[in-house]
Amino acid sequence: MQKKIDNFIFYTMIQQQNIPKQLIILVFTVVLSFSANSQVISYFNVGAFNTPSNQPYIETYLTIVGNSLSSKKTDGHYQNEVNIEVKILKDSNIVKANKYNLIGPSYTDTLNRPSFIDNQRYALPNGIYTLEMSLSDKNQPKKKPTLIKQTILIAFDQKNIQSSSIQILESYKKTTSPTSISKSGFDLIPYNVNYFPETTKELNFYFETYNTDTVFGKNKPFVYVYYIENSDNLTKLNTYGDFKKQTTGKVNPILAKMNISTLGSGNYNLVLEVKDEKNIVHLQKKFFFQRLNKSVDIVALYEYSEKKTIAEYFGSCNNVDTLKMFVECLWPIADGVDKERIINQAIKKDPELMKNFAVDFWQRRAGDTGNALKMWGRYYKSVQEAMVLFKCGKQKGYYTERGRVYLQYGKPDQRSIQNTEANTFPYEIWQYYRLTDGVNGQFFNNRKFVFVNKNLGDDCHVLVHSDMRGELYNDRWRFEVTRRNNNGIANPDNVNPSDTEFNQFNEIYNNPR
Repeated sequence: MQKKIDNFIFYTMIQQQNIPKQLIILVFTVVLSFSANSQVISYFNVGAFNTPSNQPYIETYLTIVGNSLSSKKTDGHYQNEVNIEVKILKDSNIVKANKYNLIGPSYTDTLNRPSFIDNQRYALPNGIYTLEMSLSDKNQPKKKPTLIKQTILIAFDQKNIQSSSIQILESYKKTTSPTSISKSGFDLIPYNVNYFPETTKELNFYFETYNTDTVFGKNKPFVYVYYIENSDNLTKLNTYGDFKKQTTGKVNPILAKMNISTLGSGNYNLVLEVKDEKNIVHLQKKFFFQRLNKSVDIVALYEYSEKKTIAEYFGSCNNVDTLKMFVECLWPIADGVDKERIINQAIKKDPELMKNFAVDFWQRRAGDTGNALKMWGRYYKSVQEAMVLFKCGKQKGYYTERGRVYLQYGKPDQRSIQNTEANTFPYEIWQYYRLTDGVNGQFFNNRKFVFVNKNLGDDCHVLVHSDMRGELYNDRWRFEVTRRNNNGIANPDNVNPSDTEFNQFNEIYNNPR
């Protein structure tokens, strides 16, 4: 596997109906920052499955990013090697343990070290478990290991319709010799990120449903229905999806794929439903994912700009939630008066008033010489990018602090992401060589922004310092970055915590990369 993996952090929750009777797993996709001195960079995921004899098991899916490892030359080629230790605990007692070395594929180009995967299975009865995993670079034993910790709840039974996790796949093929990645006659290569860049044209997945013969009756027909919906407003996208008929059994697997080459940027859910012969839904499962597909977005927006005016564009939209989003996303570039109008429009949710406001906003921006619809098209493309890159829980990307800066000042020239630096919260430092303030149109040179994420369970970064006029200025921002290190904070003249000589935030701030 040599697919490029973009450097983002995502949090995925595998959703379930009937929580007491179903399996719930919180999946933390671990994406670590790229740095010469960083730990092993990995993407981690977990799936849970059952067997016809009701013997549950979990699968661990691990993608190791080759460029985060040190190279070792052997017989004219290079290889990477990772030491992996796994512990699964229940009530603080170890119930499963595993320790092994994972050797990557050989290569000759040290600037393009291939990524590689690992897949393990562990049989576990129903219960609550804690999985702990340690990853160490075999060729750099002094490096601090990467640690992964995750809570798992398994609660299968034989009386109700239940399901496995949705397993997203990079690819699959028919099994010739069964291995740990084989299921239902296919070898399944996991895809461990819920982010799909525009280079990815298909969404492949595997899924199992249990006990349909008990609930529907033996040898009865039922239907799998799967489709994509917008996760923000739960609108079903009718052009993406299909159905498959099956006959009831103890285990009913489905392996399918969807073409997403024309799916634009945004936040989506892959939805799977199990329906009986009367078309009644008995189970629904969702997988949240993010899509960035700028080429599709640009084509769609410029088709509008060639054919319609700004009034026709917004006038043709009659979905209240969409209009509300069109208005709210203007917040980062609105002045004080327009911000008040945005608040009022969002509260009233009157479609005609929202249309009139959006048209007026862009016509005022365009003046007598600009094309209002093209200006909106360019801005909305950035809005879609912000919604994918900077979503924070239920908060839309354009309302987060990183999203607001991204839309108000544009894409940074340098964005340094640090998620595993010792004794710090995850943080980012952005630099703009030249920027335009989207609110007033003024130009500035060489401006920097520092964001910190102190809530480690999500991806909600807050702005702690900037030298941009009108933004939060805090010359003691380094104390905000460090975690549990307040050495020297009592001295108001001290701007740098003690004992941080091995940290990189000063170097990155002064010399962004």
